[in-house]
Order: sequence, then structure tokens, then C-alpha cells
Amino acid sequence: MQVRDPEGAELAAIARVCELRGKRVLEVGCGDGRLTRFAATRAAEVYAFDPKAEEVDKAARSLAPELRDRVRFAVHDAEALDVERRRFDLALCGWSL
Repeated sequence: MQVRDPEGAELAAIARVCELRGKRVLEVGCGDGRLTRFAATRAAEVYAFDPKAEEVDKAARSLAPELRDRVRFAVHDAEALDVERRRFDLALCGWSL
């Protein structure tokens, strides 16, 4: 198992440069939900997607019950993004490119 950013430097940097509270967040390539969990504790809503269904399933299972109503998960790649013309305040993309 690979552990990315065990010290939390990436999350601290995100918190320093942008305010997530009350925002609508698009997470590109959610993987196992590392950034999803971080965003969901702060944002009003998160749309998180990844092309790997097994990773999206892990992300959904890792989310605390009290945060689940804030997050919508989907399985697709970035080219297939179609979210009914909704707008987001911020996009996160960590380790996806």
C-alpha cells in the first residue's frame, strides 16, 4: 500500500491558500478519498469522481456517516464530466495528472 503525504503537508497547503467552508468543490480523480474526506469536512458540497470504480467505492466507504450527504461520487474520467451545467467554486486535483 502506498501512503502519500503522511505528514499532511498537501492538506495544510490547501487549507492555507483557499477557504473551503461553504464552497462547492469538484474533485478530479478522487482515488481512495484522501482529499474527499478533507474537503467534505469543510465544504458545503463535493462532487468527487474517478475512472476506477474500485477506488470510488473505497472513497465512499471511507467517508464518515455525518459527511455522506455532502458528497456525490461518480465513476468516469475527466473527459466524460457532465454535471448538469452545475458550477463549482473550486476544483481539487491531487495526484491525478
